[in-house]
Amino acid sequence: MGEKDFLQDLKLSPNVGYITYGNNSNSPIRGYGILTNGNFSISNVAYVANLKHNLISVSQLTNSNRHVEFCKKHSYVMFEDRKECLIKSIRNKNMYPLDINMIIGKPQLCLLSKAIPDVY
Repeated sequence: MGEKDFLQDLKLSPNVGYITYGNNSNSPIRGYGILTNGNFSISNVAYVANLKHNLISVSQLTNSNRHVEFCKKHSYVMFEDRKECLIKSIRNKNMYPLDINMIIGKPQLCLLSKAIPDVY
């Protein structure tokens, strides 16, 4: 994940480890957080500074008790019981981009209080 603002509860720490790319180069992991849209969450998402694309592995989805299916034109992320589809993505060349409308930054906290009439 290259967008720090997409991660909730980001825990930054030095020397966590590295990710390795297909050409065997690597980049340091700067911390871990949660990617969420409020209804769907993926935990333990690595934050890698300056990463040009936000990448989620299939194992990250299946580790969070999700079932993932791929076909020629679509991919589906479902609960393990396969009764409800959480995300359907349309294949774009060799990628299945997920559009989950992430919550960016800290979620807004709204506090509500009830006014009471003045006591005389």
